[in-house]
Amino acid sequence: MPDSLQDLLDSDREAAAYFQSLPMFVQDQIRAKPGAAQTREQLASLANNLARDGLRLPQYQSVFEDETDSNIDLQ
Repeated sequence: MPDSLQDLLDSDREAAAYFQSLPMFVQDQIRAKPGAAQTREQLASLANNLARDGLRLPQYQSVFEDETDSNIDLQ
């Protein structure tokens, strides 16, 4: 089993291709946690969680707002 993200990316072409397909902000956050993804499955799980958390940031809130029906409360 790879010991680090770089080991995983060096030894698994599919993991490397998947990593390269991720948004840059997700790649940056994964690189900040090099031991957190030692398998392709761990990499995918971490990426999904980071992308989901990233989309909750205030700068993306307008993407999910629908101004056509402001009577709906999604909270």
